[in-house]
Amino acid sequence: MTNKIVVAEPMSTAFNFLEDIRQRGFEPVILEAYIPEGYARSLMDAERESKYSRIDYPITIIRENPEYEETLKEIRELDPFLVLVGGEEGVIIGTRLANDLGMTGNPASNIDKMTQKSVMHRTLQEVGLRSIRFMEVFSCEDCLRFMEKIGSEDLVLKHDHGVASVGVHMVHGREEVLEAFRQEETAENMFGEEENRLILQERIFGEEYIVNTISRNGIPALTSVFKYYKKQLASGAIIYRGLETVMELDKKERELVEYAFETVRALGITDGPVHGEYMIDEKGPVLIEVNCRAMGGSAPVDFLDKVFGYHETDVILESMLDSDYHSEFLKRTYRPLRKGYVKDFYSDMDKPISSSGIIPIVLNLRSYNSGWLENAGKTSFLHETVDLETETGCVYLVHDDPEVTKKDFELLMLIEEKYPNLLHSDSPLFIPPEKNEDITPQIRKTLEKDTESLITDIIAFYRNGAKGEPIVPVALLESNPYNREVMELLGEIAGSVGR
Repeated sequence: MTNKIVVAEPMSTAFNFLEDIRQRGFEPVILEAYIPEGYARSLMDAERESKYSRIDYPITIIRENPEYEETLKEIRELDPFLVLVGGEEGVIIGTRLANDLGMTGNPASNIDKMTQKSVMHRTLQEVGLRSIRFMEVFSCEDCLRFMEKIGSEDLVLKHDHGVASVGVHMVHGREEVLEAFRQEETAENMFGEEENRLILQERIFGEEYIVNTISRNGIPALTSVFKYYKKQLASGAIIYRGLETVMELDKKERELVEYAFETVRALGITDGPVHGEYMIDEKGPVLIEVNCRAMGGSAPVDFLDKVFGYHETDVILESMLDSDYHSEFLKRTYRPLRKGYVKDFYSDMDKPISSSGIIPIVLNLRSYNSGWLENAGKTSFLHETVDLETETGCVYLVHDDPEVTKKDFELLMLIEEKYPNLLHSDSPLFIPPEKNEDITPQIRKTLEKDTESLITDIIAFYRNGAKGEPIVPVALLESNPYNREVMELLGEIAGSVGR
């Protein structure tokens, strides 16, 4: 047996597996999951290119053959020590390989329970756990029949095998249901599968959570709990706005974790991670869906270590290598070290941009840890955000003082909602005076300056104690209440203006 460990599609947060494997003296091997040519493949190729650019050592990359037996043969010849599931695209191939090679992993017979939302909920129904009412829909008539059956106009349409909120629609009433169905009926799912099955669910109104677990020998252990911030667009699409770590489990959250454990066991997840998404309403917790891999979001190791004292891929790898480690991890009390937030950014419409003020804004936050801002300074056009795959950026916030982190997160939420031109813009940062004769040469010079440079200068001005010549003419600030609000916000970021 060699010292190789294969990771099936190590994308998103699962990319952290590669360095975790190396630190234990093993050699990581990348197995790229097979995805047919199309939209999903183009997104995956882009992520692979981005992730691979960060690898500064020789690494073996194997591409999954559509003929499973050929892939099995190639992996078997490597004689690996372990096969791990990486991202969502690696769940099926990684699980099958681990089974056929006699390695630690979840039973391949449970793959449908692990990947298809209809089977997940049907399984919970069969064992008596609370589940969302749903129906697999193949026509507009099916949609209307389900609506009549449950007696509700508030529904959720989604792909039965989907990920990253792609194709998810919260709808109300007959027309919205039918419009969403027609839109997704011929759409490609995120795995490039020929058959894109759709399900219609009742909508649960409550608070949405993430519960991440790692199981060994049929026993789940809690790794982390997050609370979601999401938003529904006018189109019905659901976008991510952020996450916050749950620091202490209150009564309802303890019930949530116990329900999550029961769900994991009911679905037959015996050996491996589960990224579970749940809602809590007046009836208690209920499963939205499970994803049998590490949590997504490309969360960096440094951020997770500061928040929890460990990072998820490290705990998963160690648990899969050593069941005794898992037994010891089970004994730990869930107690994060610091409050952490994840801020996802979105664009509310298709729009051209010429400057991105988001860079100096986030870099000057006291809780800023790291992040990716793919579009900042790299594009002249933003597309409307409709799912996780089309968000415009993501940053990770953590600080020793939880109030600092919370304040920074709320400030970014406020800016994105009320002052989006501070983040990405194709127009001046400030609104010009209404009368042309009031636009002095100094005001014109300020209006012509690109947003990123102007924000950088304003923050530096405040950091310097607001001494010297004003960066923005007073007359421009007084010409419109919006301009004064923007100036105060930037002063707050600089730490000089209270709010």
